[in-house]
Amino acid sequence: SRMVMGSSPLRIISTIILIVVALAWVVFLSNSASRNNYAVSPTRRSIRAHTITNQTISSTQSHHRSLFAGIQLERTTYKLPNAIEHNLIDWNNIPTEEGTTKDLPIFWHVLKSGGTTIKLMYAQCYHLVEACETGELIDANQNQQEQGQQPQLPPILEGKPQEDHPSPWEWMQQQQQQQQVQVDANPDQQRRLETQQKNQLRVVLSEDGRKYVNVDTSTPEGILKASQLGFASSHLADVMFTPLLSESAELLLDANSLGRMFALFRHPVERVISIFYYLQGATWEPTYNPEYAQWTIDDYARSPYCESNWMVRSLTNKMTGPLSGDDILVAKEVLRRKCLVGLMEGMDESITRFHSFFRFGDEDALKCSREQFANKGAGTNSHSHPTLDQTSETWAILAQKNTLDIRLYEYAQELFEEQGKWLKKQKLI
Repeated sequence: SRMVMGSSPLRIISTIILIVVALAWVVFLSNSASRNNYAVSPTRRSIRAHTITNQTISSTQSHHRSLFAGIQLERTTYKLPNAIEHNLIDWNNIPTEEGTTKDLPIFWHVLKSGGTTIKLMYAQCYHLVEACETGELIDANQNQQEQGQQPQLPPILEGKPQEDHPSPWEWMQQQQQQQQVQVDANPDQQRRLETQQKNQLRVVLSEDGRKYVNVDTSTPEGILKASQLGFASSHLADVMFTPLLSESAELLLDANSLGRMFALFRHPVERVISIFYYLQGATWEPTYNPEYAQWTIDDYARSPYCESNWMVRSLTNKMTGPLSGDDILVAKEVLRRKCLVGLMEGMDESITRFHSFFRFGDEDALKCSREQFANKGAGTNSHSHPTLDQTSETWAILAQKNTLDIRLYEYAQELFEEQGKWLKKQKLI
């Protein structure tokens, strides 16, 4: 009897301990499940790791409009430059003729990636009115002609490279340099030119009939001037070309005049090599260095003048200072959401996509473009130069200095494939 009475409290205590242990185990399993769900949620993880205030773009929301379930970025919360976010339309928002806004196609000109070819193609085959750097110079020449002076107009290339003549873009740079020398020598000439200029936007014609708005969208000064003249509301241009995407989106676009970004991309190392050989003789360029004429590509690669991650810097508006892992993610997001991607190595396909998407012209215009501009080596701003062995130390140095741009280029290649599938599904190509 005493043993039974003495053992009852032990049984009760044991039962209580088992209940407590069981409850603790249930709580533990519940917390583990919660943690596992949290770990596989990139949205929740990114918000916890990096909280962004101000203008935050959630890819979780944009995935409802996204085309690329197969291309996932490392993070899903981004802060895009404000003007790019609000003044550039998401590329997969198909253009329509309805609505109160007039969308302006904006070609982001990544130098030495086929942009000059596209520029001349739209002028000659599609007869579009372009906003680039040529219009301002033609306007100045026409003002000189009104004074009885002999105008200097760009050469006619008929869509083909001519080794004996500079491209229109190179010629324009040369003329600007010569004009500046004349102005420096005669300040009165500058005052006369400023007086003659009407300070109003208009379409000007080149000698062979190409049409341009009388602005320069290739420099910060030119973009600011175009903005002050009311470029956004003028709707004079059919297409704009600029290497300065952020500045153009901020100053040349607004809620009633949105932009549609498209671009051609080239392997960054090949592009930098082409830039070096071009700069060896481009005395009119602001970045020209007379030492380049005596340098080798290896000298350039090892120098502080070597280009480094220009594309990522341009898209994030961080032209100086160090770049971070966040910057490449923002640059990728700009391309994913805003850019109709073309590839220089796929020029024919890229031209066809641009034609079908923007509906710039008829089949004759497309035929002209493919015959005169799609073939490899048909670039109007191309310069022959030695090739560089991809296994060489010099290539490795250039690649290391452009690591982020290479990652962005590889991402652009993926987007090119995915966009092609979507365009076919939408029966646009």
